[in-house]
Amino acid sequence: MLPSWFATISDSEVFNAIFFVLPMMFANVTPLLFGGGVPMDFRKNWFDGRRILGNNKTIRGFVVGFLTGFLIGLFTRWWFSTQFGIQIPITNGLLQGMGAVTGDIVGSFIKRRLNIRSGGSLLVMDQIGFMVFGLAFARIDYAFPWAYWLIMIPLAGVVHFAANAVGYTLGWKDVWW
Repeated sequence: MLPSWFATISDSEVFNAIFFVLPMMFANVTPLLFGGGVPMDFRKNWFDGRRILGNNKTIRGFVVGFLTGFLIGLFTRWWFSTQFGIQIPITNGLLQGMGAVTGDIVGSFIKRRLNIRSGGSLLVMDQIGFMVFGLAFARIDYAFPWAYWLIMIPLAGVVHFAANAVGYTLGWKDVWW
């Protein structure tokens, strides 16, 4: 049974929350499609003898991710302004994009410390890490409704599994998670 406060979240808040986080959603997926190249850790090991991040976290993927977040952020900024008169700072998409890719990098760092191979799964961190970091970074310059956290974190977990299953089916990913 859902808590009573959950029933107070309207359909428009769900739509606004989903639309608001589009920059971090796109920032999270574009490194998969356009990444590659030089690993961010330059193939160096941490003090524990394991790779810092692994081969899948690349400089190009990081840059493409946060720039995509910024560009999608410009679109969502325009949308909220024209449709609702809500002024979102121009930096919001950049912060969401930076937060999303940072969350992914933090997850990779933790996985390497736990001796989980690159591409291996770390339940919860893989599904919602990018969203938690993206929302936290977005909060730096815009006080969006707290309901967005309650809506998007569980939804991110579901969307993550679905998107990865599609990516795996299309041959874009080596694993279904």
